[in-house]
Amino acid sequence: MQFIKNIQFQQLLNLTLLIFLAYSNHTLQTNPFMVLVLLLFAMAFELLLKQKLYIPFSAAITALGVVLMLGWLVWYIPFIAIALALLQKRFMLINGVHIFNPSNFALIVALVLFYPKALPIIGELGKESFVLYLVLTVGTIVLIRVNRIVISVTFLLSYILFSYLLIGKSDLMWNFDHFVDSLYSSSFIVYLFFMLTDPITTPKSWRGQLLYALLVALMVVLLDFFIGVRLWHLFIALFFVTVATLPLFRELKQEDIKKYLLYLLLSLSFIAIITLHKPLYFSM
Repeated sequence: MQFIKNIQFQQLLNLTLLIFLAYSNHTLQTNPFMVLVLLLFAMAFELLLKQKLYIPFSAAITALGVVLMLGWLVWYIPFIAIALALLQKRFMLINGVHIFNPSNFALIVALVLFYPKALPIIGELGKESFVLYLVLTVGTIVLIRVNRIVISVTFLLSYILFSYLLIGKSDLMWNFDHFVDSLYSSSFIVYLFFMLTDPITTPKSWRGQLLYALLVALMVVLLDFFIGVRLWHLFIALFFVTVATLPLFRELKQEDIKKYLLYLLLSLSFIAIITLHKPLYFSM
């Protein structure tokens, strides 16, 4: 019973339901065998890094997040992305805690290193399936339990508001259905319920969470407004805001300042590289 109550187990179960839903709707870009191989690879890699025996739920969550959000044309790309994401959890630390959400980091490095052979995918899930509503319900319950529901709600509302104020008034094609349709995208659901709300890499206070979500939403919309709507703007905004706001939400010791500046420069470099990519499609 204690095992079932584990938050990470519930997150893993929810992601597994999303995998099933994507497979049922023929939007899973790989096969179940590859999903299993990536899952086992991620868990084994984390156990090797930690050098102790336990159930590595977080590594499994990272693997399934990559499966749902990253498309690849060469088989080794997700393995490298997952490995680098788990390595940054081990070695890119401030005060002994990692900075970046592993799934987000995996997606970003894949876009930097392998684009256009690696790219974010939308993954339409269909609006009729009860499994989707089960995923949304369980996801909401988990966010309430880990005290991160403020982030998801604030981001969603501010994302809609900023988009209307900045894009909607100048784009005759803009409409609210855009956001409704987003809720049936595997990438957006994983982003909203798992990546954006990572308890380790997000503020603990509700005021901090409010500011954090507002800044991410604002950066996404500003990028969409000045550059054009791109799916990857969701991910690079989160990547940058997570680092940029770190001094506001986490105490930095003197020896951490240089590392912080290095990570900030790294995030800016990655964002510049991705932004300069010529998009293969427009999203959401």
